[in-house]
Amino acid sequence: MEKRYAFLLSVFITILTASNVYLFSNIGESGRERVAVERVIDGDTFVTDEGATVRMLNINTPEKNVKGYEEAKEFLAKFENKSLELEILGEEKYGRSLARVYSPEYINLKIVELGLATKFLVDESEKEIFAEAEREAIENGLGIWEHSRFFGCFYSEIDPEEEVVLIKSSCGEINFKDWVVKDESRKEYKFRDIIFDEVNLNTESGEDERNNLFWGSSQNVWNNNRDSFYLFDSERRIAHYEFYGY
Repeated sequence: MEKRYAFLLSVFITILTASNVYLFSNIGESGRERVAVERVIDGDTFVTDEGATVRMLNINTPEKNVKGYEEAKEFLAKFENKSLELEILGEEKYGRSLARVYSPEYINLKIVELGLATKFLVDESEKEIFAEAEREAIENGLGIWEHSRFFGCFYSEIDPEEEVVLIKSSCGEINFKDWVVKDESRKEYKFRDIIFDEVNLNTESGEDERNNLFWGSSQNVWNNNRDSFYLFDSERRIAHYEFYGY
C-alpha cells in the first residue's frame, strides 16, 4: 500500500514539475499578440491587417531622402503579408502602438545589428544589448555605417550638463564643410566651410570663433543620463562615434 502511495506521489510531483516548466517557459511571451503586416510605412513603422499602426521600440531608421532609408524599408517590407508577434508596451502621442516585434527573432534588435537603424530611447533593461549591436555594426561598417576615410582619426569628450562637445583630430587639420554632428534622436548640426584639428561645439547660440563653434539650438541636445554622438563626413559616412551612459 505504501509503495502505491509513493508511486502516485511520484507521478503527481512529475506532472506538477512539468506544468511549472511549461508555465515558466512561456513567461515573456504571454503578453504577445499575433498580427499580419499589411503595409510598411518606413523602416520602423508598419500597419497591421486590422488597421493599427505600429512603431517599433528602441530604434530609429533613417527618414525619407536620408542615406539608408530605402534599405531599412526594404528589410521590413519582407514581412508584408506575413504574421508577426507584438509585445505592445503603450501608445505614443500620434496614436501608434509602441512594440517589440518578433518573427520569432527579435526584429527591433536585428535591424540595429544589420546597421539599418540607430538605437533610440532604449528601454533600460535592453540598453546594453542595443548599444553592443550598434557598436559592432559601426565597427564593421554595415548599412548606414559606411566608414569615412577619416574613421579612427577622432577623439571626443561630451559634457552633457554644459552642453558642449570637444572634437579632436589626430590626423591633422581637416576641412569640415558639410560634415554633420548628430545625437541619438534627429537633432543635427552641419558645419560651415571651416578647417580645424580641435574645436568645442556648444549647443547654445553665440559668435563662432576659431576653435569655439555654436550650434544655435533652442533646446538642449545632450541627455544627461545617456546619449550618443555621431560625426559624419560630407558624404554621410561615419567618421566617429561615442556612447555615454550605456
